[in-house]
Amino acid sequence: MYNEFLQQLIQINVLPLCIIIFLIIFIGFNDVYEHEVTSMFVKPLFFLIFLIMIDNVDYYLLNGRNTGIIHVFTAFAGYNIRICLMLSLIFIELRDESRKIKVILNIPAVINLVITSLAFFTKLVFWYGENGEIMRGPLSFTPHAISFIYAVVLFTYGVYILKYDRWREAIVVCLATMLSILATIVETVFQLRGILIGVVSLDVAFFYMFMHVEYFKRDILTGALNRVSFYADTKNLESKDLVNVISIDLNDLKKINDTMGHPAGDEAIRGAANIIRKNLQKGSHFYRVGGDEFVIVSIGLSDSSNDKMFNSLQSEMNGSKYRFAMGSAVMHAGELFDEVYKRADREMYINKRNMKGERRKTGTEKE
Repeated sequence: MYNEFLQQLIQINVLPLCIIIFLIIFIGFNDVYEHEVTSMFVKPLFFLIFLIMIDNVDYYLLNGRNTGIIHVFTAFAGYNIRICLMLSLIFIELRDESRKIKVILNIPAVINLVITSLAFFTKLVFWYGENGEIMRGPLSFTPHAISFIYAVVLFTYGVYILKYDRWREAIVVCLATMLSILATIVETVFQLRGILIGVVSLDVAFFYMFMHVEYFKRDILTGALNRVSFYADTKNLESKDLVNVISIDLNDLKKINDTMGHPAGDEAIRGAANIIRKNLQKGSHFYRVGGDEFVIVSIGLSDSSNDKMFNSLQSEMNGSKYRFAMGSAVMHAGELFDEVYKRADREMYINKRNMKGERRKTGTEKE
């Protein structure tokens, strides 16, 4: 009996433990170079390790038909750590969203904590029968309902960011969510253990590896694709139809840096990037190619959609405290991408000179 229990314990834990060991080593190696990415995954990794420990204790107590308070506590802890693990992954996904949204997302987790704590002194959630079997009350599926809510949030946000040139991340998030839901269903229907832990461990590891790759493709300050990605993505665009380029340059960055300091300059760059990102059309790719230089490359968009994006960018710019010059160009048949990019750049510099001329006329230009 003991050998059978030990065998089951090894089968349940070998995959998650191997993944966790790999993650710890990999995160340790990369912390110096990717501290921001690493810091995002410290909490999920901590919750994952804690969850495996709690699940093993719970499995041991269940196998020994324990009905005491310790078994109630391990089940209570397991339900809440699962929720915290999901929430930590959601916060990674919603890293660019406002603090208010993140505070709101904590509410279901707090509700779950309060309801599951009722198990210590009522039979509304769960308790253990005389033979150690779990008995469920009317609120027993609260953790499952909260987990489902968070899964929907993850999946929905994954679909939402498709239009912000984060389609690779959207695929990773949606796939991980669906696999976790499938693992939960399999565990519940077939009364198995360890399936969900293994899948979640893989999800965390795969998401970390994805973010590790993205680190080298994106600009850390703005989240836009970087200069290397720009040249890699635009090598073979001559074969594509309906290619449009918008060249964008943030005005007065040097003046902001000189008068208000580089942190203010960084904030201006982030602010401009956020305005651009909010107005992207589906099929548009957003790059930061220099200190204050941005490029939008659209593929497959109609002229009207490109015009709409260009006009909405201008309108949002006029309503903000930032100013940037813009120029656009459409690729013609037989034209090389570099030629289109240069034309868009020339249009942008014409716009910049015109903006400076207008400010001189009105007396708002300060040398």
